[in-house]
Amino acid sequence: MTAGNDGTPENDDPFAYLYRSENGEQPDPAAGQPGVPRTSYHQVQRVGERRSPQGGQQGGYGYPPPQQGQQGQQGGYGYPPPQQAPPQSGYGYPQQQQQPPLPPQQPGGGRRAAQGGPQNRKGLLIGAVAVVAVVAIAIAFAMTNSSGDSGDKADGKATASASQPASTAPSQEPSATPTNFDSPKTDAATLNLAGGAQPSTEHPGANAAGGTYVDHMATQGATVTWTVTVPKADQYTFFISYGNAGPDATLTLAVNGKPRTDPVNMKNWGNATDWAKAWNMTTFSWVDLKKGANTLSLSCTPANQNCGVNLDQFWLKEGQVNK
Repeated sequence: MTAGNDGTPENDDPFAYLYRSENGEQPDPAAGQPGVPRTSYHQVQRVGERRSPQGGQQGGYGYPPPQQGQQGQQGGYGYPPPQQAPPQSGYGYPQQQQQPPLPPQQPGGGRRAAQGGPQNRKGLLIGAVAVVAVVAIAIAFAMTNSSGDSGDKADGKATASASQPASTAPSQEPSATPTNFDSPKTDAATLNLAGGAQPSTEHPGANAAGGTYVDHMATQGATVTWTVTVPKADQYTFFISYGNAGPDATLTLAVNGKPRTDPVNMKNWGNATDWAKAWNMTTFSWVDLKKGANTLSLSCTPANQNCGVNLDQFWLKEGQVNK
């Protein structure tokens, strides 16, 4: 190709007359003639400068490619390019970002409620049911404990009331397990006296009522007899309270009329010399008694070397004891 006078390459598009004739333009009579410059369709454009295409039909550098499929337009050889939509992006322009469509706003709930409406409602319903179940379980547990406590208290009251017997008259029947028999102390001066034994108050200090004791036991044959009743046949201890301000003395013991060979020792334990200060001495003998009434007697017999004592009180204790 040879350069024309206007600096445009000659014969660069030999079919340009077809374009002009298709658009209703008259062909340039000077086109295609040698030595005659043609009209240039190329114009200088700065990089990044946007220029709308003529008629919206041509694309170029910095413009999007032509859209295909426009009705009534065909692209190809000898046909003008199809019409293009306004450029969305191009060289030197940022690409436009498409924003996702917002969900429709629901009345009273907003977009957030619209995004998860059914799921949120389902979650709230499950939470409410769980809370109600927990409250019901707690109430049932509390009621169970309270009823158990009240039952225990009621049982405790019933047990306490059952353990306390009703107030009734005292039973006349003897106890199944009687306690050991201990007789009260009996004044010797109130018992059966014989053989010269006599009550006396000459020496004060005796524990018997009115200070009355049994004197003159040194007389041969002087006897004091006590009739006592015991609940059962068993061994008992016969206690004797006396006073002695002289030499050691002894008396003969007879159980139910049978004299024993072993004498009852009545020593002067404190070596007293004043009969008013010789009281509160005690001696004892173990005896076998039958159930019911029994007689115990102390006598001065020829077997006794000295019988000079004053007798104060007698008493019994079940079993063989020493005090």
